[in-house]
Amino acid sequence: MKQQFKNVLGIDISFDQINLALLRKSKNGLKLLKVAGCPVPDGAIKGGNIEDAAALAKAVKHLKTKNKIRTNHASLSMVMEPTIIQTMDIPNDSWDDVGQFVRNEIKHCASLSMTKIASDYCGIKSTDKTDKRRAFVVAADSQKITTFVDALDKEGLGVDAIEPFSVAYIRACYAKKIAEKFDQNLAFVILRDNILTLCVFKNQILDFVENEKFEADQFDCEESFRLIIEKINALLKFYKLKLADECDTWEVNLAISISDESVKEKMESLANRLKTGELSYGFFQNNLSVEFEFKSLDQAYLDTPVGDTELADKPSAVAVGLAMKLLNYEDCGLNTNLLLPEMVNSKPERKHALVIANIAAAIFLLAVLTVGFLDMQVKNIKENMKDKHGKLLSGDVKSMLSNKDSLDEQIANTSENFENMSAILNTTFFARWDKVLDEIRYATPKPVRIVNIFSNDGLKIMLKGHALSYESIHLFVQMLNKSKYMKFVSLIGTEKDAESSGLVAYSISCSLVE
Repeated sequence: MKQQFKNVLGIDISFDQINLALLRKSKNGLKLLKVAGCPVPDGAIKGGNIEDAAALAKAVKHLKTKNKIRTNHASLSMVMEPTIIQTMDIPNDSWDDVGQFVRNEIKHCASLSMTKIASDYCGIKSTDKTDKRRAFVVAADSQKITTFVDALDKEGLGVDAIEPFSVAYIRACYAKKIAEKFDQNLAFVILRDNILTLCVFKNQILDFVENEKFEADQFDCEESFRLIIEKINALLKFYKLKLADECDTWEVNLAISISDESVKEKMESLANRLKTGELSYGFFQNNLSVEFEFKSLDQAYLDTPVGDTELADKPSAVAVGLAMKLLNYEDCGLNTNLLLPEMVNSKPERKHALVIANIAAAIFLLAVLTVGFLDMQVKNIKENMKDKHGKLLSGDVKSMLSNKDSLDEQIANTSENFENMSAILNTTFFARWDKVLDEIRYATPKPVRIVNIFSNDGLKIMLKGHALSYESIHLFVQMLNKSKYMKFVSLIGTEKDAESSGLVAYSISCSLVE
């Protein structure tokens, strides 16, 4: 069963644009709450990959904050070449360990050779009335995923899932474009970021998918359109001649990312001419009934469940599909996630560290308030002492001595607590504890857990906890030393913790800038 969230965010990152879509699922269906978009920072993406992960993560955070989008659950599609998307037939003798079979097959992909691979798969039904077992598979370079997810994490942005943009697009359009269509083959052709994706659905089930680099040197409208139509033509021929497909009715949906309005108009004109038969490019229609539909990707939201949005800004269909992934909404069953298992497992640890930091901040705030209260109490006591001392000669001596003893006891008790906090009170640093704790949180590597934070004088912090390795502890020290609030950070000691399954216990001392 999928986990259910209240509000979820789809983060769609293409070559030149960041798009966000905040959705909520209710008894009345999906509701689009907010939409936001901005250009990708200069130099953040180059050659089909993220070049400056930190700058891109900051841009996502700024866009989210600026539009007051408040949710900790997000699904992400990121620029990443190469990305493998395909279907696989699973041999009967491999069904007990499909994961290993898939991983072995992916290793043969030349585009992902010599890299650590992140992959996932899900089972899909057969479309030819057999019991043939099949899987839908996605794969990419795990290092590229890790680098960007870490950058988002440092900005306080968590990610629950990662998938290719084409999968999110299909999910977003499934209800209106695929569901309940049994009498025809459906082809989806999506071009974005120089990647051409071709999908075929038969009886609502994915039958074929291919992801490839679009080889056109530059987007020349007529030439690019001709190349795309040739791809579609070859696909239909393949089904008709080689697969002997009995269905002669096709609906072809073409979606292309076009930012230039003049190019968009030319492309729409070419699509209309093809639809009316004025233009053919050798389009294979012998004994086939082909219905052809064209949309630019910025208008594809009209085919999603939130297509009737009243918001002034229109959402990215990909961002909508990404958010839908976390809402347990009717989709095409292509449920894969490229977020690495160790990153999924580390989310509770990051949440635990954040809770500890928040508790520590609350303790420091309580200490500051308590010090202020004690300071006022001491002043009041001293004033009472002076007043009592002035009346001592004319009052009841026994009564005054009794009161004095009581006041002395109050002063002693108050002073004992006051001395423990006076060092903090005498500095101006206490107003920055929230920032210091934030710095510690951002500097904490995933294999490191903090179990205790304390300070005796307000100028030093002692951190204690556990880590998976000595290397991660030394990395933690290096990261802390880069903080503008830390004057000097030193590793006090480390030792193997026999009670915690071989984890390494550590103690770190941090001298704070006054």
